[in-house]
Amino acid sequence: MAAAETETEFGRAGTKKARTREVVFNLLRQHEAEDGGIPTSGRFVFDELEQRGEATKPSPSDKRSNKRRSKGWPPGAQDVTDGLTWLREQGLIPWAWIEDETRTVTVWRYAETVGLYLLDTVATAQINPWDAAPPLILTESRATAGVLKHAVAAEYLCPIAGTAGQAAGFLRTEVAPLLEGNDRHVLYLGDLDRSGADIEANTRSVLERATGRGIDWRRLGMTEAQAAERGIEPILKVDGRDHKRHEAIEVEALGQSAVVELVRDALDELLPEPLSDVRERERVQRVATAKLLNGEQQ
Repeated sequence: MAAAETETEFGRAGTKKARTREVVFNLLRQHEAEDGGIPTSGRFVFDELEQRGEATKPSPSDKRSNKRRSKGWPPGAQDVTDGLTWLREQGLIPWAWIEDETRTVTVWRYAETVGLYLLDTVATAQINPWDAAPPLILTESRATAGVLKHAVAAEYLCPIAGTAGQAAGFLRTEVAPLLEGNDRHVLYLGDLDRSGADIEANTRSVLERATGRGIDWRRLGMTEAQAAERGIEPILKVDGRDHKRHEAIEVEALGQSAVVELVRDALDELLPEPLSDVRERERVQRVATAKLLNGEQQ
């Protein structure tokens, strides 16, 4: 049998599909080995691969109807999505490793009695570890917000949102109210390029105008210092405004575990007391409250 027809665990050797599945698999195994790397999202995986030169967005001159697939190597976004689906269908990676931040399921809580409802709630009740309103985490990419949502934001009770580019209505109606009547500050993650700088400037400007106050704003990444320290080279990224390619270094180039650690370190630095102390106080109060509720039901 010819070498090109040899079957591997990823499919026929030498084919684009097999190569795509393999690079996606290797990246996910790397995520698995790193703290905070799993679960991830398909978009985050694609952006990481693109920064490595193992995935690509279409050229502005590409006139094909399905621009999400590339003509050859490296693979496009749809090729990577297909690879992720195949790997899960074959049982090579768990389905739960990949979250879809664009879709949600709404489930309503209920119980047989109000007392049982409250008792069930005690186990998940949380104490605010902050002296005031928790910091707000904003990201340029919804994929970045998606992976940080459960890995960091939920643990520190920080609201989080991905702006998905320049926005106005969403920022005014959904985000600005979180910054009104308090001195909550913002931790921001965005790409290091012309478009990323404009998106961040627009986001901050809209929110400061909407709230009527200056915002304590800290950019966590991507920064020039981070790129230089890690030796990250820029990629060519299409700017939707002029449809031309410009040099860019995306946040995803840091890797998911590094992004999680970056945000976690910043939050630990801002916390008024160690999170472990808060969680112990929380545990004690949960036990005491559960006993009280059990007594009321007898």
